[in-house]
Amino acid sequence: MSTSATVPEPAPSSARSSVKRGILGTLNSRLSVALIMIVIAVGMCVMVASQAWMRIYYEELTQKLNASIAMYITGEYQLIQGDDGLPNVSVIQSLANQAMIINPIAEVYLLDVNGNIIAHALPPETSMQTFVPLEPIKQFLAGNAEYPIRASDPRHQGVNKIFSAAEIRYTEELRGYLYVVLGSEVYDNIEDGIQSSYSRTMALITITVITFAAAIIGVLIFSLLVRRLNTLSQKMHGFSELTLHGSLFDEKERDVPSPRDEIDLLTLTFEQMSSKIGRQLEMLSGADEVRRELISNVSHDLRTPLSTVQGYLETLLIKNDQLTETERLEYLNTAMKSSIRLGQLIGDLFELSKLESTHVVPNFEKFSLAELIYDTVQEFSLEMNAKSIHIDVRNDQNNAVVFADISLIQRVFENLIRNAVAYTPDNGEILFLIEEAEHSENNCIKVSIVDNGRGIKAEDLPFIFDRFYINPDRSREDTHSTGLGLAIVKRILDLHETSIQVQSTLNKGSRFAFALPRPITT
Repeated sequence: MSTSATVPEPAPSSARSSVKRGILGTLNSRLSVALIMIVIAVGMCVMVASQAWMRIYYEELTQKLNASIAMYITGEYQLIQGDDGLPNVSVIQSLANQAMIINPIAEVYLLDVNGNIIAHALPPETSMQTFVPLEPIKQFLAGNAEYPIRASDPRHQGVNKIFSAAEIRYTEELRGYLYVVLGSEVYDNIEDGIQSSYSRTMALITITVITFAAAIIGVLIFSLLVRRLNTLSQKMHGFSELTLHGSLFDEKERDVPSPRDEIDLLTLTFEQMSSKIGRQLEMLSGADEVRRELISNVSHDLRTPLSTVQGYLETLLIKNDQLTETERLEYLNTAMKSSIRLGQLIGDLFELSKLESTHVVPNFEKFSLAELIYDTVQEFSLEMNAKSIHIDVRNDQNNAVVFADISLIQRVFENLIRNAVAYTPDNGEILFLIEEAEHSENNCIKVSIVDNGRGIKAEDLPFIFDRFYINPDRSREDTHSTGLGLAIVKRILDLHETSIQVQSTLNKGSRFAFALPRPITT
């Protein structure tokens, strides 16, 4: 009993595309909402900052214009009378009344040397403090502080306002300070009254209109910028629906000389990526088709000798007592031949699989091509003697040294000789030619293997290097071939970056030729 986990299938693209997006479901809407919020926040900050700046500007201007008002008053009026330093209240009240008429924003206070309020012209209930800190006044009198300078407002607890101040001296002795607040109650009432005035309303409307216009312009600009990105997003979304032979981009999009910005670069990169993926999918599709065909061929070719071995062995087990010694030996020989062929087929399959992997790298070295051919031919002397085949090696090169993988090239010669022996009749001939390659730009040596066998039909020539190819006129059992020899030859020569050419005439023979490079001399 076995259990298997069920993996949920992904939702189809039509279902995904039918999902309704919310108001913030697109990049354009998110950017637009973010821009609107930023513009509104900036507008509010500008409004608050402008009001604060205008107030500071007004205070600095007012304080600078009225900085000497206290000094003029102390110079014109006797505010301290007698040696006791008593305040002249009547003068202060008269002064305050005149100041309110001439400059309504001014409130006059008389302070002693410690900052205590000793006289003023306001109703008693309007003054909430009896003391004014002297530190701001001393900074003002020093003349080196930056305007605006604020000090305590006696009428409001914890409120600071701009002011003017001057020392009051009697016989060169400091007796107190004249403290003029430049922000009277009348001023406060007027300021509170213009909070909703026409000018403030117009300023608010102006900032609101500018903010709204900036938001609209920003949204339009974002829409223009994101439009190409939306187009690319739709193309990427449709990539999963695209067939292998489809195209995501038209010719105008493909012929962009150089990217204008990051979006063009992203589009170009995705176009190249999609093309590469398309080619890879085509390769995978072709490889999958080859794999299925290979599995089918392997299953068929392995099943035949395996069935033969099993059949004869079962016969030996079941009818062992009924068979003669000659029959028993014949059955064993047949099973042995099938097992040998099965081993050859498995070995060739493993070799071809290894050669087609990316892990095989030829070990290039210098060696004598003629010596390798002689050594390889010697391995097939028994087979050639059995069929009375004559083999000859003609070397037109005094120095037939090449630069290649000696073991892989020996495998090429073995397969080509085995193929030639299989298709060459008794008393036939096989010829090896070693000559200079024609039109050789890389200084190569050409090797040709020529036989006078039955040849190959013209319509079969394009397929002889395919896996499990065999001459249709002869069975694999007759040639003892696995159908992988020429496929292995082609793959080895591909690793050496050279090709093999075939010429064949039916009933006259075939010629296989390829070239190998000479060593590079320094």
